[in-house]
Amino acid sequence: MSGLSNLENASKRNPAYTFQRPSEPALIRGSLFQSLPEFVKARFGEHRWEEFLRRIDPVAADALRNDMQALAWYPFLVVASAADAMVAMSPSGQGDATLQRFAVHNLDRATNLIFRAIFRVGSPEFMVGKSDQVWKKYYSTGRMEVEEATRGRACVRLYDFPQLTNTYSRVVLYAIEAVISKAGGKTTYREVTRDVNAGDEYSEFTYAWTA
Repeated sequence: MSGLSNLENASKRNPAYTFQRPSEPALIRGSLFQSLPEFVKARFGEHRWEEFLRRIDPVAADALRNDMQALAWYPFLVVASAADAMVAMSPSGQGDATLQRFAVHNLDRATNLIFRAIFRVGSPEFMVGKSDQVWKKYYSTGRMEVEEATRGRACVRLYDFPQLTNTYSRVVLYAIEAVISKAGGKTTYREVTRDVNAGDEYSEFTYAWTA
């Protein structure tokens, strides 16, 4: 309980750390990225954990040095900065591979036995069709809409999230792909087909897969 008490005390000093759904933009639930330290240490080696913390924003480092609380809201900066650091620490040309592996790792850790059963029963298009609900649960702002989710194809759009970075756009891309793969699909195409970072009104993630 001491970790929880510490976070509650921190929330009084810094309103970004709160257990209530915040009105401030661009915050995320701690449960979405609780597995990040574990992944970084496994991917790059425990000896590089401190290097990782030095590379990220001090606010992000402060959050990740402590156990992230599942129900607490954290600044989006925590994960955006961490994603950039993971790419920077990857071997040349392997940044996307690291983000892709993290998406799979994160989904595996986030799904308990009940959700694993749903993945076995649900089709890829059914699971992708729930993207809007997942976004609302874990992000304080932004609006995700499923433009298409049919057998072998899907298109998901993200509106009203100007904080989206180039790197984090890839995180979202691979996170949805991980859902498709976990539900039994073999991805044949995945791409960011519209991008707010390129001046588009919204970001769009398009997929094709086979059974």
